Amino acid sequence: MIETWLILFLIIFIRNKFIQKLEKENVYLWKQYNMKLVFKEIYIYLPLLFLILYLILEVLIFNNITWFLPYGAIIKQVTLLSYLGLIVRYELYNSMYEKYRDKGFIAFITSPFSLAIFCLCVGYFFNYIAIVSNNYHMPLFNDLSYWSGYTDIHSFTVDSFYILGDYKSKYIIFCDIIDLGYTTLSIGDVFIRFYPFVILFFSIKKSNEMKK
Repeated sequence: MIETWLILFLIIFIRNKFIQKLEKENVYLWKQYNMKLVFKEIYIYLPLLFLILYLILEVLIFNNITWFLPYGAIIKQVTLLSYLGLIVRYELYNSMYEKYRDKGFIAFITSPFSLAIFCLCVGYFFNYIAIVSNNYHMPLFNDLSYWSGYTDIHSFTVDSFYILGDYKSKYIIFCDIIDLGYTTLSIGDVFIRFYPFVILFFSIKKSNEMKK
């Protein structure tokens, strides 16, 4: 999940720099976002705690300590739940569009929370296709991870949830094919990561709006 936070902060940084450039030319279209404001609330620190936990677990994997892998699914679910504090604090269940705010169901379906849940459901659906089609295993297509030492080819067994992918694997497009060297993602995992991305982005946006 670390890449999700880093990409978000990078996008906001570039956005702020672009707005600064426009303001120097007396063009005022958008407001800059102060990322520090969201860290003044306690609700950001539970997701941050799980982010640190993920980093620790990644380091353990690099050192061939993998006893926690069977609990990976539980850790992932709890991590996603840790963002609920931000959702409630910044009312991300309300519409992201001013004209639909407090309009009941319309407000909800046009909210950042609904967008995040949609991305989450799409991600799980794509992963489900890959897992069910491959006898309830997730095929891995590694390359960079072998070089980095993150993946050990001898660690895979017939009973493992993760198995080595090959030409016999089905729906390869939905399998774990995005090798980052420290983890391998599927397209479904990318969509799942949009969940914290959306929640964090709109939390930062709302924290700036509330300061006015």
